[in-house]
Order: sequence, then structure tokens, then C-alpha cells
Amino acid sequence: MEAAATQLTSSFASELKDLFFIRTRLCLWLGVVFFSLFALLDFIRWREFFPLLFTYRLSFVIILLIFLRLLSYRGIRPYARFIMSSAMLLGTLTITLMTIKLGGFSSDYYVGILLMIAGGFSALPFTVSQALLLGGMMFLVYGLTTFIGTNPFQEKDAIYLVNNSFFFLSIIAVTTVQCFDDIQTQLKSLQSKKNLRNLHHELRNFTHDLEILIEKRMESLEESELKFRDLYNNILDLVILIDRKGLVCMVNQQGAAILDESPDTLEGKMLADFLNPRDWQYYIFEIMPQLSTGASLAGVQMQMQTTLGRTIEVELGGNRVDMPDKGECYQLIFRDITDTKRMEKQLLESTLLIDSSRQAAIFGLARLAECRHEDTGAHLIRIRTYTRILAMELAKNPDLQHIITDSFIEDLCLSSVLHDIGKVGIPDSILLKPGKLSEREFEIMKQHCEYGSIALSSAEKASESVSFLKMGQEISSFHHERWDGKGYPHGLADLEIPLSARIVTLADVYDALTSSRTYKPAYNHEQAKQIIVEDSGRRFDPTVVNAFLRKEQEFKNSRKQLLLQARTGDT
Repeated sequence: MEAAATQLTSSFASELKDLFFIRTRLCLWLGVVFFSLFALLDFIRWREFFPLLFTYRLSFVIILLIFLRLLSYRGIRPYARFIMSSAMLLGTLTITLMTIKLGGFSSDYYVGILLMIAGGFSALPFTVSQALLLGGMMFLVYGLTTFIGTNPFQEKDAIYLVNNSFFFLSIIAVTTVQCFDDIQTQLKSLQSKKNLRNLHHELRNFTHDLEILIEKRMESLEESELKFRDLYNNILDLVILIDRKGLVCMVNQQGAAILDESPDTLEGKMLADFLNPRDWQYYIFEIMPQLSTGASLAGVQMQMQTTLGRTIEVELGGNRVDMPDKGECYQLIFRDITDTKRMEKQLLESTLLIDSSRQAAIFGLARLAECRHEDTGAHLIRIRTYTRILAMELAKNPDLQHIITDSFIEDLCLSSVLHDIGKVGIPDSILLKPGKLSEREFEIMKQHCEYGSIALSSAEKASESVSFLKMGQEISSFHHERWDGKGYPHGLADLEIPLSARIVTLADVYDALTSSRTYKPAYNHEQAKQIIVEDSGRRFDPTVVNAFLRKEQEFKNSRKQLLLQARTGDT
């Protein structure tokens, strides 16, 4: 047992090291691309400091290219973890130097470090201790460097330091949980692969031994039918001899018990009577013709029904044999694989459980954007609920059925909670302002659409086949667009706006209208409905509004239920 555990640990460490090297190269290239592209943001927002900021970015990009060159040498590959950690610390230092130039702790450029942590830690297989250590070092580099570079250090700087530290440490905590989940997932995957390999090895050995046994026994059975029966009765699998019509001519004792029958009662019956109805046609039109040509069968999986109504999973092998007194017959071996199928189902269920834990982590990440409000996260639950109601209703529309599939709905509900993730990059002075925003403040607020899209784009590129992140980019970027083209940030109109964003827009507005804010009380359902109907064709897609009207009672009931749960703490 200890040797097996040691072997598993060694295999896991080797696989983790190879994975870290591959993803380190990917992350370094992403750093080269995005650090270079963000120079455009420097040029737009801080044109007077652009030469200095560009020098910082260019220097860091050159260092990354040097690291990539070093990793091309085989002898350097074992140090990929050190190189990647160094790159992230240098990236933190580079961004920190920019923040000092752009206002110190009050500069929102520190969000770049948060994006680097979120993207890097989600892609790289860090352990919990490694993630906490590197995240803590990045926080110290940012905090100490900015503190030293801020002269004089004032009271407002202390406030910004506390605020920034909260989000910094929250990101580290969330990404550390994700790292722990990823490591556990990979370890379970490796254990499952090892178990399946062992199982397959055992099955191959068993099959090989069984074939050798049948071969030897068949040689002796040519002399007498009695020996033929003895062989069949000593095999634990279901071994049946049928004629060309499919009638059972002979069956072994042990195999008959699998079908809750005796050999005497099985003989003369049609084998097809014991097959699952869904496999009957395949048996008649595929298996029997193939056997009649002299071809052998192996590995065909089917279901059988016993006399007592039990369903068993079997794997079928067979070939044609010539019997002295019966002529051409077919020898079939049915191996009971019910336990194997049950294990596969349990493995699938465990995989679904892991996916559920990832969804919980995504929901926790989305709440980071909400935690600076008084809202406790119930807003995200309501958005997800209203989005599902609208999507399920729109799926009945013949023009949309090819788009709104089951997977589309699941991705939409999962990504809908990420619609305001970009608000993590908006300063508190604007995000939490109780009164009306000035024109300049509103322009800054609009940028949360792009911040969210960029963050989710980075996460998507660092992930493998994560479809909801792509949809999350659409929703984050376009959920403030209007059907009449007067929205932001791109001024898209009608069908130019992705369907996912059109759905979430209505769900978000309905929740905003029916929720209390510092500047307004909560509207009741009828008031919110009237506003939505008046804005049909202007702010909202008329098709989505019609779906809302058909499901307005379900909206009302869901809103009441969620409010009750929020009051009782049962969210």
C-alpha cells in the first residue's frame, strides 16, 4: 500500500512539473502580449507619462523574452517554477512603479496586479502554500514599494492602502482556493487513471486466461459432447450456444444463473427474448449477419433482462462453430460488467461534483465585485434566477431554438453573475458615491464593461475549453448596450448585441428597479413592468420583453421567494 502511494505521489509530482513548465511558457507569452497591448491604455489615459510608462513596460517585456529563451534549454526547465515566480514579482514591481508615478495608493493601476494573480494562479498548478507565499510576496512588493515611493504619506493614502489591501488579499484567498481545487482535481484524475489502468490490466489478463482455457478445452471437446458441457459449466461467464435461428442449444450452469434460469429451461428459447429492447434490432440486423460470415465478435456492450426483471450490463464476444450433430452454430460469451459500469457512473458523478465546486468558486469570485456594496450577494442569485426564467421561455421560440440549447442556458446562468466583475477596477469614490455621478465620473464608471471583458478574456485564454468565460466576456462588455443603439461602451444596436447580453440586460434592470438604492426606494413589480414595457424597442429587445411578460408571474413569485430567503438568511 505504501509503495503504491509513493508511486502515485511520484507520478503526480512528475506530471505537475511537466504541466507547470508548459503553462509557464504560455503565461510568459501572454505577459509579453498583454503588457505590450496595455501600452495603448497608458497612451490614452496618461499621455504625459507615456514615455516613462512605455520604458517600464518595454523593460519588463524584454525580461520575459529572456526568461522564455532560458526555458528553451532543457537544463533550465526544472527551474520553471522559480522563473515564473520571479516574472510575477517583477511584473508586480513594474506595475507598482507605474502606480507611484500615477498617484500611489490612490491609483487604480494596481488592478493590473490583481488580474495577473487571477490569470496566473488560475492557469499555473500552484499548491496552497506556494500560492499563499507568492501572493504574499507580491502584496509586500506592492505595499512596501508604494509606501516608500509615496512622499509624504498622508491620511488619504492610508485609506486607499486599506481598501486596496482588502481586494488584494481577497483575490489571493479566492485564487488559493482555486489552486487547492485544481490540485485536488488533478490528483483525483491521476488516481482514477491509475485505477482504470489497473482494472483494464486485470480484465485483459482475465480475458487472455479465459481464451486460453477455452482453446484448450475446445480441443478436447471434439471427442465428446460431454466434455463440451463440462467446459461450459466450469466458466463463470454466461456462455451460450445458439443455432442460426437464434434458439439456445446449450448454456453453461453458471451462466444460466446470471439470467435467473436453469440450463434446461433456457434451452429452446430465443436469445433475443433476454435482450434489452433497444439492443434487439442491433442483435438481429448486425450481430447475427456478422457471425454468419465467420467473423468474430469482441467488446460489444449490451443490456440483458433476466427472468426476474433484473437489468445487467454485459460485454459480448463470439464466433461461429460447427457442431457434429447440430451443424453451424454460434458460440457467444456474455461477461457481466455491471459493477464496472457502476464504477464508471460513480466516476462521472464525482467529476460532476468537482464541476459544482468550480461553479461555487466562480460565484464567489463574482461576489468580489459586489462586496463593496451593502448587497450580500442576493443580487447575483436574483440575476441568475431571472436569467434562467427568460432563457427557458425564449428557448420555446422556433427562431431561437438552434441557439438556446441546454448548454447555452447553463453557460448563460453561470456567466450572468459575472456581468459586473469589472467594477472591481472602479475607484470607491465613484462606485460608492450616493449622489448622481458627474460626466467625468460616469465616463470612468463606463469602463467597468471593458475591465470585466479583459479580465475574463485573460482567464479564458489560460483555461481549456471553458465556454461560459467566452459568454461572460459578451455579457460583461455589452450588458449596457441598448436596442436603439444609444447604450455604451460600443453603441451597438438590435441584433448586433449578443443574445446573452440582451437577456441579462433585462434581468439586471428588473432587479435594479425592484431593489432599494441609496437614491431611490424599491419599485413594486407593476411599476417595474411598466418601465420595461415602455422601453421595449428602445432599451430592450422586444422579443425578450415579450418573454418577460409571458413569465411575469414567475418573476413575481421568484422575487418574493428570494426576498423571504434573504430575510431568513437562507440564501
